[in-house]
Amino acid sequence: GAPPIPGRVYEIWLVDALGWNVIDTYQLDEWEHGVAIEVMNLSDISEDPNGDKGPQDTDKDEETSLFLTVGTGIVDHDGEDVSSRGRILLFEINRTTDSSNNNTNISNNGNKNKNNKVAAINFVYEKDILLGPVTCLVCLSCENKNRLVVGAGAEITVEQWGDQKLTQVGFFHANMQVQSIVLFKTFLLLSDAYDSLHFLVWRESDKSLTLLAKDYEPTCVYAAGLLTRGGAVSFVCHDDRQNLTFFSYAPDDPAARGGNKLVLRADYHLGAQTVSLQSHHCRSSLLINSATIQSSLVALKLQDSFFGKLDDDRRFALHFGTTDGGFGSILPLNENVYWRLLALQSVMSNALESDCSLSQRAWRLYRRTPRRGGCKSNDRKKGVIDGDLVMKYTDLPLTEQENLASAIGSTVDLVVDNLLEVSCSASY
Repeated sequence: GAPPIPGRVYEIWLVDALGWNVIDTYQLDEWEHGVAIEVMNLSDISEDPNGDKGPQDTDKDEETSLFLTVGTGIVDHDGEDVSSRGRILLFEINRTTDSSNNNTNISNNGNKNKNNKVAAINFVYEKDILLGPVTCLVCLSCENKNRLVVGAGAEITVEQWGDQKLTQVGFFHANMQVQSIVLFKTFLLLSDAYDSLHFLVWRESDKSLTLLAKDYEPTCVYAAGLLTRGGAVSFVCHDDRQNLTFFSYAPDDPAARGGNKLVLRADYHLGAQTVSLQSHHCRSSLLINSATIQSSLVALKLQDSFFGKLDDDRRFALHFGTTDGGFGSILPLNENVYWRLLALQSVMSNALESDCSLSQRAWRLYRRTPRRGGCKSNDRKKGVIDGDLVMKYTDLPLTEQENLASAIGSTVDLVVDNLLEVSCSASY
């Protein structure tokens, strides 16, 4: 007969950070895979089915509980004849006092540890999700209430913790498959595995997820993130063709089709594959090399009252790792630095010899998708500086630096200072 199918059982491990020892485990069911895991505080909200709360102080903060939230995907042993499903598991991490080994646990200084604290995973609640495997979990905070946002299959649900159970209070139906959810304030950036980006907002008044705008290109999204500079926010999308596309929500723009479409601002061919874009704060070159950051920050604010209040001081960039072992960053720039580095990039691409006589401009052109239904125009949206190219400026001889700087109407010191700021902002 046929050989038996090997069985695999997945577990949740609680690991001690000091010695990397496994403290406790929780075994999942057969054919169940762990997909998403997050630690979050959920508010304990008790409401009736009509959404009316009892007589109480509305200004009082809701009580919150810390949970280890796990999303799983279950593939039936019969194969694809039965659609996949998932589960939401809630755990609490409890600390217990183990006094059985008091006589054997001796610290480095020779004193005995009277209390040996051991943490344990305590199962609290589970909920079956029939829409598909749970691919992402995020915590939504609005009006001092923390709720759980679940991405499963083509559905986004907002779950509310109360009376020791999760209750669905809102939902949004995507097109194909929810890949990831990026949350900021009450806005959600949803990336669909086959249908690009969706921009949503959570309305507490009627507990609804409302679609504000989306990208109508059939793009296979691998990763999505946010770039911010001051009050401006841009959405970054990385697709299966190793492209980066930059969008913005501009309802008044004619290209937004009445506000229903995300406006494409720039595109760029990265040439490497990544599956995650993480945000970090852009630090100034005046602080990044300081041994006493707090005192240096206080001294800078005393010298300049506007330090920390300008848009350049309130920037959040993205960093990512690639599947071939690389690491990179995506930074927002102000207009003066952008146009200066853009001119430098144009001059360097013409003046410097490229490897194997390849064109830098052609390499960074957007790669169109071969999928049917793609209607993106061939017009390139310039707006991204090739950092790998402009950073070669610091390795050139001084005479060549002076010639390139004079060609763009600038100075060597100013260009090097801009490149220093870029390098410090990219550091994570």
